Amino acid sequence: ATVDDGTAVPADSAYFGHVAEGINEAARNEFLCLAAKTNSVIGPKSAFVHGIALTPQDLSLMATAGTSLVWSPRSNVSLYGDTALIPVARRSNVNLALGTDWLISGSMNLLRELRCADDLNATYFDHYFTDEELWMMVTYNAAVASGVDDVVGLLKPGLVADLTIYNGATHKDPRALLDAAPADVVL
Repeated sequence: ATVDDGTAVPADSAYFGHVAEGINEAARNEFLCLAAKTNSVIGPKSAFVHGIALTPQDLSLMATAGTSLVWSPRSNVSLYGDTALIPVARRSNVNLALGTDWLISGSMNLLRELRCADDLNATYFDHYFTDEELWMMVTYNAAVASGVDDVVGLLKPGLVADLTIYNGATHKDPRALLDAAPADVVL
């Protein structure tokens, strides 16, 4: 496959592109061009950041191909007043990761981005995602999106123990992470 500047993408490389970042047809056209058979980068080693302009049909194509979506809700809402069809993506079986995008319009850290995602989930998605599903977006699902789930992403024998420990005095389990502030990082 090649990207829009004609550069070849090796078959074993991961591809992370900011795709369908916007709310108009021009934004969706980014996806359509990348999905075209002559230069398709849709596949299991690809992840698209944003995806605001993606349709349910686009999300279905991504799910079938194993392409992940990296959700950056704070930046999406700040810049475009909307975000991707995240519950539709989940129902389509798209692997969903969560990322901060960039500091200018996004969150300064992943904890703030998680809090934004949790707020949108409660306010607009009627708690569609469980606390555990939001937590998985920054752990295992992110490892899958990055193509490194054979190395990190789960606490499992043989994988690298990539850990952060949070103060669980107020909340337990994934809620301790979703409600955490930087001061709650113990290790």
